[in-house]
Amino acid sequence: MKPDFASQFDALALAPRYDIDVTYDAEEQVLNGAASIVLYNTTEDPWRQLVFRLYPALEHYGSGITMQGAAVNGRSTPFDYATGRTVVRLNLAEPLEKGQRAEVRLTWTAAIPRWTDGDAVYALYGTSQQITSLPLFYPSLAVYQPGATLGAGRWWTDTGSIRGDAAFNYASLFVVTATLPAEQVPVTSGTLVSSTLVEGGQARHVWVTGPSREFLLHMSPLFQSAYTETYGTRVTSYWLPQHEAAGRAALTYAVAALRIYSDRFGPYPYRDLRVAPAPINFRGMEYPQAILLGTQLYGRFRENLEVLVAHEVAHQWWYLMVHNDPVNEPWLDEALAEYSMKIYMEELRGQGSVNRLINERWQLPWNLLKGRQADIRVHQPVAEFADGSQYETIIYGKGALFYTELRKQLGDRHFFRFLSHYLEAHRYGIVDTTTWQAELAALQNPAIDALFVEWITAPGVNSFDGAPRQPEN
Repeated sequence: MKPDFASQFDALALAPRYDIDVTYDAEEQVLNGAASIVLYNTTEDPWRQLVFRLYPALEHYGSGITMQGAAVNGRSTPFDYATGRTVVRLNLAEPLEKGQRAEVRLTWTAAIPRWTDGDAVYALYGTSQQITSLPLFYPSLAVYQPGATLGAGRWWTDTGSIRGDAAFNYASLFVVTATLPAEQVPVTSGTLVSSTLVEGGQARHVWVTGPSREFLLHMSPLFQSAYTETYGTRVTSYWLPQHEAAGRAALTYAVAALRIYSDRFGPYPYRDLRVAPAPINFRGMEYPQAILLGTQLYGRFRENLEVLVAHEVAHQWWYLMVHNDPVNEPWLDEALAEYSMKIYMEELRGQGSVNRLINERWQLPWNLLKGRQADIRVHQPVAEFADGSQYETIIYGKGALFYTELRKQLGDRHFFRFLSHYLEAHRYGIVDTTTWQAELAALQNPAIDALFVEWITAPGVNSFDGAPRQPEN
């Protein structure tokens, strides 16, 4: 964290704390890991189990984690798998009551799949094009969701799909030690505190994080990089050797986005932000203090590089700092990150670029969807969308158009005050649509309440006519 934000740790006294040590065996394509995790029961319900997510076992990650052992407070603890081995449950000898602390020790191995090397491949987890991407390579404490009555809560174990994001996590603190082949250039969450050469051609790196939803380990022996300091943050862009120009452009875009969103929403509190290519074709993916961009964005789809950088950097506010269930309420972060691109374009590219963004990326696809009578409500789980096109058009396009209308109703000053308050009130927390509606209700504006129903909870043709609008003053 930047020095001015050190006091924010006071609100994180009960946040999970991970101390992870992993070794990457490049020959066997496997990670061997161990972690000590300190956690607290922050709910009213007693916990008779501790549940950890094994995200690499998701179908669209294509891998898995094999647990080697588990202990709670120094005592060996039985465990079992569930939900297609995407979940491991530790059965406690005694319930963990509200406010009580547990120290969990886990050991595991994680397989690293190899994918094809064409730049059209979409591989969130594994190795392709000499890039190894390893998000959530460790057991991650599941989110516990309290129920309507005492004892009726449940651990969140949804698996999601490749269509949307699948990781739902508490804001946590990490110390991660990774022993990697020395030629690998790592791109991670957090801030590097040491790097040491060790025997066998290996290097041992240690990173620490501020409040982080997860920890990303991403690497390649091919990465080259450059960085710029802005607003107290080191922004680093990585690229493959054939993509230097695009890599340097991505750095420029990321710096601009960080400055614009810090000014509009609230300061970015972390010491580092990283941008790197990944084997995810022409798409982008957000992680804490790091965004990944498909290798095709550095080449054949270079014209989309800037808007994807702007979208993914916005997720550092709307996903990392303010978090939500991405499987059941994806609109909460995606629509706002998408609308943030308009804010970026207004600052840098002028009204012509803003109009093209609105019309070509949001309005036209939505009009086509309405023409096929396939317009559906924004607020619903990913699984309710018929296909990727409908999902992206509704969640991203229609969701962003809602924010256009909300800003028109409120005016610039009140709109940005609303977003800043929303960030400050829920920083490092978890929100749902009810939380978001309560923030809107506090504005005491019936027209806003009606706008929400019209755009977010009901399908059909809405009042936005697609005509370009001038930015509000």
